[in-house]
Amino acid sequence: MRKLLMIVCGLCLTQSGLGQQSEPVSKPNVVVFLVDDMGWKDLGCYGAKLYETPNVDQLCAEGIRYTQMYTSAPICSPARATLMTGRNPLKLGMWTYTHILSPDTKTILPGYLKERGYQTWHVGKWHLGQNSDGTLPHQLGFDRNIAGSTAHQPGTFFWPYKFTQAGTDPVPPDSTKFNSLMSSGKAGEYLTDRLATETLQLIDQRDPHKPFFLNFSFYQVHNADRGKKEGKPALVKKYQQKINRLDLKPTYRKDPKTGRKLLTSETNPKYAAMIELMDTAVGRVVAKLKAIGEYENTLFLFLSDNGPTVNDVPCAPLNGGKNSTYEAGVRVPAIAVWTGKIKPGTEYNGPVYLADIFSTVMDVTGATLPADYASDGYSLVPTFYGKSLDVKRQLFWYFPENRPHWGQRANAALFDTATQMKYILFFTGDEDEMYHIPSDIAERKNLINERPELASQLRNSLKKKLNSLYPNLPPPPEQYKPGVEARLK
Repeated sequence: MRKLLMIVCGLCLTQSGLGQQSEPVSKPNVVVFLVDDMGWKDLGCYGAKLYETPNVDQLCAEGIRYTQMYTSAPICSPARATLMTGRNPLKLGMWTYTHILSPDTKTILPGYLKERGYQTWHVGKWHLGQNSDGTLPHQLGFDRNIAGSTAHQPGTFFWPYKFTQAGTDPVPPDSTKFNSLMSSGKAGEYLTDRLATETLQLIDQRDPHKPFFLNFSFYQVHNADRGKKEGKPALVKKYQQKINRLDLKPTYRKDPKTGRKLLTSETNPKYAAMIELMDTAVGRVVAKLKAIGEYENTLFLFLSDNGPTVNDVPCAPLNGGKNSTYEAGVRVPAIAVWTGKIKPGTEYNGPVYLADIFSTVMDVTGATLPADYASDGYSLVPTFYGKSLDVKRQLFWYFPENRPHWGQRANAALFDTATQMKYILFFTGDEDEMYHIPSDIAERKNLINERPELASQLRNSLKKKLNSLYPNLPPPPEQYKPGVEARLK
């Protein structure tokens, strides 16, 4: 951790919470809402026209909205590993959804928080480990694990959820620490609703004398075709009527490299319904904390793990989507709320990084890392008080595989926060690309020929980073390996 316990506006974050006060202040609760595959503009507070997200919008109005939050990977499990470890997933040997935490993993975020007296709960998608390796949530520091198994998606969103159909590692038996949700439920029960209900029960059953950390990790909105079965006709009808009322027409853009036709308009009523279901669950948890008087003593962090699937969802004005290192794949919405600490309705427009969420949680809880632990994050606490993060760093991504159905070509990319330039190095024989993100958020004007010296610097920096990690990374698919290794020379 490179920035912990920072003095901001005269307030000192100490290991006993917010110090310098006549009465001791209890440590804050921390709630993380992590949405699966939701796009940067898929919330009302980020400009969505069709999708209705009143609960998340209210959180946004009461806190700070980050407009340039970068995830650590354009795909699920590597990004989630960063949230739990504060490290770039390439340093953990992870670059795609089949990669999970090493069996040697001992302590992650909840373990450090338990040392500070926190109750720790995981609810929902895990996709970071397996029972046989000892890397499920309740095996790595969470006191309670609700529905977190090897599966990246359930076999079905309706009870019984059949998580075993979506993962190769058997779901462990239910215990006092783990609830698979498969042994209890009723016909027609919907997973997102059940996860919210289980969360409310955890809150009711908590020790009121101890703070808690909740990692609410949605399985939605992964697939736009998985709407709420019993409410789906009504919800889809509602949004289809809204589409008609707003006269929203499907519009498309042709990808100049792949030739694919990409949706650019919000005209998918199924996806809109799933967004609303997610928002409703957020609202239930927030309402509960308000009802028991814990809302003001809770730091809320809301974000998505990576961009959306471009088959179903528009990403405009951003380019790319899930699996892509273009902005739509790696730029995600992020909101922080902490009553009395964060000024309502504020916005931070500088670049921030998923690992910063880990560092922020460590900071506000007073948790500490071992001296030899190399985190890639910085605490966002200064931004809570209107300060700039003032960090110069180079973020980088690696996805050495084509996903033509999503418009992805095997590549790596580097974003330099000092110049706000992104360099994309292709392993496919395509010409490399470089964009100035603030002036070209859609990544249309390639500046390599206009800025050859800077392009060379960024390319060499990216290659140096990748070469230092490549020997310990899972290899790319055989058909891409020659191209990868040729470009890394």
